[in-house]
Amino acid sequence: MDPTLRAVLAVSMRWIHITSVVTLMGGFIFARFALAPALATLAEPERGTLGKRVVGNFRPLLYTVLVTVIGSGLYNYLMKPSYPPHYHMWIGIKFLFALHIFAVAVLYTIPDAEAVKRNRWLSGMIASGLIIIAISAYLRFISLK
Repeated sequence: MDPTLRAVLAVSMRWIHITSVVTLMGGFIFARFALAPALATLAEPERGTLGKRVVGNFRPLLYTVLVTVIGSGLYNYLMKPSYPPHYHMWIGIKFLFALHIFAVAVLYTIPDAEAVKRNRWLSGMIASGLIIIAISAYLRFISLK
């Protein structure tokens, strides 16, 4: 493959991956710390209607972002020429946390889920996401040595 094309593709896939993760985590941080408290102040019929509408509107973006995270992440992983010691252990842990986020993200889009469950799911997902970001920073650090 042409080195210029390879470089453009590598940078593009990294950008897609980071942008997708920022969109995913930003959306769920917003949902947990801004949207959920605002919904809690509404009366029950309005809260349920608005909650279903928000989840319905977020679902297409969420599924798009999940696909781009998986696709770009696999590309970035498979195109790496070599891996330092312990890299595979940490990437495996990162994948497990990512699976948690993907599963909870799908559960979050269930229209009739209770607000208490959604808040608990969001809190766990945010914690997992922050752990993934920390692991990613470490993996990048050990890859540059």
